[in-house]
Amino acid sequence: MRAFCLAVIITALFAGQAFAQEYKATNVVDMVRDSVVSIDINSLSVNYATFDQSTQSLLTRQITGVIYTENGYILTDSNSIDDGIYINVRFENGKEYEAEFIGADLQYGVGVIKIDPDADHELTPIKMRGELYNSDVGSLPYEQGEPVLAIGYSGGYGGTVTSGIISAIRTFRNSRRILIPNMIQADVPINIGNEGCPLFNDLGEVIGFHDIQGGGGSLQRISFFAPSWIVKRVADEIISNHESERPADDTDIVWHPWLGIQPYAGSSGASGLRAQSDDLKMFFGMPDQYWDVGVLLNDVWREGPAAEYGLRRMDWLMTVTVVNQDENTGEDTVKTPYQLIKNVQQLEVLVSTAERGDIFIFGVLRNGNLFDVEVTIGQHPAATAYLPDASSDITGSDLARMSEYF
Repeated sequence: MRAFCLAVIITALFAGQAFAQEYKATNVVDMVRDSVVSIDINSLSVNYATFDQSTQSLLTRQITGVIYTENGYILTDSNSIDDGIYINVRFENGKEYEAEFIGADLQYGVGVIKIDPDADHELTPIKMRGELYNSDVGSLPYEQGEPVLAIGYSGGYGGTVTSGIISAIRTFRNSRRILIPNMIQADVPINIGNEGCPLFNDLGEVIGFHDIQGGGGSLQRISFFAPSWIVKRVADEIISNHESERPADDTDIVWHPWLGIQPYAGSSGASGLRAQSDDLKMFFGMPDQYWDVGVLLNDVWREGPAAEYGLRRMDWLMTVTVVNQDENTGEDTVKTPYQLIKNVQQLEVLVSTAERGDIFIFGVLRNGNLFDVEVTIGQHPAATAYLPDASSDITGSDLARMSEYF
């Protein structure tokens, strides 16, 4: 027994040495140190008890950003950057610049600012992994157990490096109640000032951006990072809108795919979430071949795409096929072949990754009849409410209710 234990220990030691030789955090830091910046967001605070303008004070919030393009676009956390009267960006080499606020998407937590660097200051953009994790085909841009590190403005100390591993990859709702496929859970320590910081893999590529600080109490070192593919998509659209000078109320500013449906399993009841029980399926006369599948609609948003194309409250969505229609040729391409809908999460992932022009062909069970309903994915009506200088007719109560629909 002693010999066996000793062999295990020796094997573990050699494995640890091999891992250390293969991955060195110093190598990653050397590759990316010039791409991570510290950002000071300076804003005015007013005494709201008296609204006395003479009692205004300057507050500074410290966050982290990364160089996204050679011409000065920087990605950062969306929180509080839009109310900054002065945004200051500092590099590790001592260079400092005043930044312009470009845009912020609060639903996905993506903020974009821009600097005008000196002629002799060549910016180094980060490298981002842009692939979407696909568990069905085993396509993994990152895997559980991989070493990762974060660099950020931690606790007021710029350029702080923390490391860990990918603890899990899971579909998860972010702090704005938006479902994000392939959210990265990591045990990298995140502190005040690190919010929105990049998560690097061992190749120096950004695979995610900090989104949620988990844990608390007896739970420690649990943080969630939005995958870089979705951050990249949102940032590219914000930048494209800025450079093309489109009006701020353009509904295509940033794409927020939306059907406007609320599944029965996702609605609140007196005792928590109401489940699709066997009794419920018997009540609806569920055919035997569909007994283990199907999502029941608790509600349909009154002006959403689902309602427009004919879905109703208490419809069962049994099957789905997703096709994309080319806006120029009108030709359809099958993106997701016909499949049974086994749970709500499966459907949410398809919606959250949908592109403009996607058509969802649902097999719908209603009053014992099974038929197809085609729904063209739409833009979330509240999307423009999260962008600079944009206006929205959506009320606060509607925004709160919309968080229960996708």
